[in-house]
Amino acid sequence: MQYKIEVLPAGVHYQSEDNLLDDALSQNIPLEHSCKTGDCGACSAEIITGNVENVHGNVVTQGEILTCQSKALSDVVLKANYYPELVDIKQQTIPCKVANVIRVTDDIIILKFRFPPTVKFDYLPGQYVDLSYKGIKRSYSIANAKLDSKELELHIRKVPNGQMSELIFGDVQLNQLMRMEGPKGTFFVRNNNKPLLLLATGTGIAPIKAIVEELIVKEDKRNVYIYWGMQYEAELYCTELAQYAEEYEHIQFSPVLSKEQDWQGHKGYVQDAVNHDFDSLENVEVYACGSLRMIDEAKVLFMNKQLPSDSFHSDAFTPAK
Repeated sequence: MQYKIEVLPAGVHYQSEDNLLDDALSQNIPLEHSCKTGDCGACSAEIITGNVENVHGNVVTQGEILTCQSKALSDVVLKANYYPELVDIKQQTIPCKVANVIRVTDDIIILKFRFPPTVKFDYLPGQYVDLSYKGIKRSYSIANAKLDSKELELHIRKVPNGQMSELIFGDVQLNQLMRMEGPKGTFFVRNNNKPLLLLATGTGIAPIKAIVEELIVKEDKRNVYIYWGMQYEAELYCTELAQYAEEYEHIQFSPVLSKEQDWQGHKGYVQDAVNHDFDSLENVEVYACGSLRMIDEAKVLFMNKQLPSDSFHSDAFTPAK
């Protein structure tokens, strides 16, 4: 059966007969979400009225649910984050060709893609796409702001025994035809005047790079603090961020290395470096991308530094083979 779902405080409505999140997105109702597997918690919503069945078969009538893991059993009123900024950005599935292949470390490769001349692919920096190649589909964050060249950049890390990794690192060539579906996700910079604290682990730096590039293009003068966690100095492949920090006074870049012995900068974990550097996070907006562990730990640490819960935005990378 189809049920009417109302989303507060936005006051928008949609019909649902299966998964609450998927049905919302299919009807152009952009509710907050990230991994869609139930791991990250970004799609958390509160039941105001109605009955909902979760993935375990339990009926929930009050409290919080994950919309990606829930199905309506009646008309439902939810309190959830809804983003009108995404309403006019249409998801599409389009062919793309590899325009450049850059092996930046032993286990990270940058692929740049180009679209057919007639395609207009709109997105907000921070969003991701699903890349399909030889029957395998994986999600990757977009790593660049929108460019006149219409190229789109992805940073791909090799996963041991990963199906897509074997394909990408094994035989990908220039002009290789693939398919891309997107844009997806609700990880993008909100419009306010707060300083921005951007942190990432590994290839989680990809959407952070895109966000920073867009801020520069728009001449946004908010203070930007970038923290990037890697193991060794040789892995700091995203050299553009250091260049931006040198060029713009309002941008600061702090790499954080967990295993490098002869390193004069921050050591340890990226969330601990932020916790050390800031006495209070009451008046900043945080955007965190990378491992689920980093995101979970960062949220706890930062809220203990007076960060408002609605000022923490995240995109968790959940590896798939």
